[in-house]
Amino acid sequence: MGTASSARRAGASSGASGPPSNVVWINPRYGIRFGGDGGRRRRVRATPAVEERRSPTPPPTNTQLKVMSANLMERSNKFLHFTSDIDEVDGLVVRRGQAFKVQLTLNHPYDTSTDDIAFDFKTGETQNFQKRTRVLVSLREPRLSLAGGWKAEIETQEEKTITVSIVASPDALVGKYSLQVRTTVQSGDSTDPQRYMFKEPLPVFLLFNAWCETDQVYLEEEDERKEYVLNEKGFIWYGNWRQLGRRPWGFNQFEKTVFEAVMYLLERHVVDYERGSSVSVSRVMSAAINAQDDGGVLTGRWDGDYRPHARPTSWTGSQRILEEHFKTKAPVRYGQCWVFSGVFTTVLRCLGIPARSVTNYASAHDSDNSLSIDRFYDEDNERLERYESDSIWNFHVWNEAWMSRPELPAGYGGWQAVDATPQETSDGIYCAGPCSVNAIKQGHVYYPYDARFVFAEVNGDIVNWRVKRDRTTEVIKVKSSHVGKNISTKAVGSSDRQDLTMEYKHAEGSAAERAAVKTATSYGSKPGIYDSPENTEDVDVQLDFQDLFVGADFDIKVPLTNKSEEDRTVSITVIVQVVYYTGVLADKIKRIDETIRLGPGLNHQLNFKIDADEYLDKMVDQSAFKVFLLGHVDETGQAFAEEEDFRLRTPDLDVKLLRPAASEMKVGQEVEVELSLQNPLKKTLTNCEISVDGSGLLAPRVIKLSNLAAGGTLTKTVNFKPRKAGERTLVATFESDQLSQVTGELDLNVL
Repeated sequence: MGTASSARRAGASSGASGPPSNVVWINPRYGIRFGGDGGRRRRVRATPAVEERRSPTPPPTNTQLKVMSANLMERSNKFLHFTSDIDEVDGLVVRRGQAFKVQLTLNHPYDTSTDDIAFDFKTGETQNFQKRTRVLVSLREPRLSLAGGWKAEIETQEEKTITVSIVASPDALVGKYSLQVRTTVQSGDSTDPQRYMFKEPLPVFLLFNAWCETDQVYLEEEDERKEYVLNEKGFIWYGNWRQLGRRPWGFNQFEKTVFEAVMYLLERHVVDYERGSSVSVSRVMSAAINAQDDGGVLTGRWDGDYRPHARPTSWTGSQRILEEHFKTKAPVRYGQCWVFSGVFTTVLRCLGIPARSVTNYASAHDSDNSLSIDRFYDEDNERLERYESDSIWNFHVWNEAWMSRPELPAGYGGWQAVDATPQETSDGIYCAGPCSVNAIKQGHVYYPYDARFVFAEVNGDIVNWRVKRDRTTEVIKVKSSHVGKNISTKAVGSSDRQDLTMEYKHAEGSAAERAAVKTATSYGSKPGIYDSPENTEDVDVQLDFQDLFVGADFDIKVPLTNKSEEDRTVSITVIVQVVYYTGVLADKIKRIDETIRLGPGLNHQLNFKIDADEYLDKMVDQSAFKVFLLGHVDETGQAFAEEEDFRLRTPDLDVKLLRPAASEMKVGQEVEVELSLQNPLKKTLTNCEISVDGSGLLAPRVIKLSNLAAGGTLTKTVNFKPRKAGERTLVATFESDQLSQVTGELDLNVL
């Protein structure tokens, strides 16, 4: 793993032009001096000699070219740059590598024979030509500009008004720029031109550009650009690999408060002269989203103890989180993986980097760089958790960002895994990625960044160990098909799920997949785990679950099959435990021990009933459970070490439009919706609240509610006036002490 600082160095431009630091250069037209002063800038009076001298008597004032006013033409520029939805931000928001227009009103017509106009853009703290934090682009003499690939030309000229087309370099630094317009007039034989400077009061914000073919984040398909850069709403998948669930999420990347918060994060966390690289920006921002190292956006918590702060399941989107962080400059409490990912998707899309939230089911957390997940049991089939540091999360959500990787061999660009959830450090900093998804698939874990960790998440094998009474260990079984299932994201242009599993790994058990695993583990800390002999396996044992809602009784079924032509004696232990979605075990619900005599070729099924009263008071977030199946066959020594996750589904929050009719909804007209939920539990729900938000519809709000009795029905109306036209989504979540992760949404078309 590389450090965040090394990532920043890797992402910094190596092609920035500029003079040697030990040479003093003077731009004679604009009177700008740089180099040889440690990056400090000061204005000097430029003459052919290095020594300054007194200016001659200035020419008549009516020859001095002045900018009287500048028009950033925000409306037309934003339309062409797909930033129109950022309509309340003071300033111009455009994308690099694409022309934007500035209209200047002058005190007299522009004379191409004597006049020149240059645009002086500055960003960050260094404001240094060599570091490209300052650029100067001239209309008349580009050779005298310090433009770093920027271009400017007159598009139209009419009397005292000119319209200039400016194109920022496709690798220009992103972020907030100030703009000064410098004018010069060369009069007669004078060697000292007249100069004038106009300061534009509004800033110019420059973003990455997925529409520009020479930008690092260029994305070819228009429907993908609409989805991964422009879409303000989406879904994030959760649950487990057998029972996939999804929740709506408001990314809201074009809301004014969100945009301002993202610009703040960029300026605070990313070194100014490294903001041109999507590799550097995405890596550093993955650390900025979590609060582990530097007081970032979100504090993570997974133990169920959240009050008086927000439960991770209560968030409806990124806006309220980013607003609170921007206002307080302190970490927001609390988040878990899907919250980190949702906020990170917002930040990346806001900056112009195509991004999506990705959910990996049965997601491994390898803590010792072995690229395998180790489980330990004693000779009585008791789990030895004290020996373990690895875990398997029911699901884990990270991000993918689209970009080229010019520093890697061909074929490793495209989607890159980046993760803002603080799991393991990357050389001391809680960040991860960007890591080529294709490199993961091939097992090429030696490419940056953090490829070993991501590989284990999606394709690490489970290694079950027996700890004998003399404390020696032996491998019971290596399982190769449990980790990395149903890798999911929202499909382009629809609400459907897109399966990405085959993007991360070859078909499970195929020769290519096994080769990738062995290639990857050869770079891990336990490359010899595949040297252990396999025992004869002629008895099949499985786990089977029902798909039920929380509050119901349920059965666990264990079908067994003897595939041999001889009798088999099978000892089985089944343990049912409540589990956090991160794989951390909570209370034990039940343990069952059985011994079964199976005749040749016979089948048998064990059934275990779990009553609601046995688990309701022990449940934790996500209503998740883990079942361990342990045992052995007396005659052959075949060992079983199976584990499966399942969850009980939560009901949906019903969201219904009351007024006006869907076809009559307009900006500024009051809308009323109704939220309703029936309590599915045989107990009262306490500390109930509903959170709602929707980009362009209403600001995020939290509504406190009274307790909801067992079997009772909650009904709540919400009124708001839409602020923006277009297809919008209202997102709502219900939370209580006993029942959480209840979500609903309503799509609205505002005219």
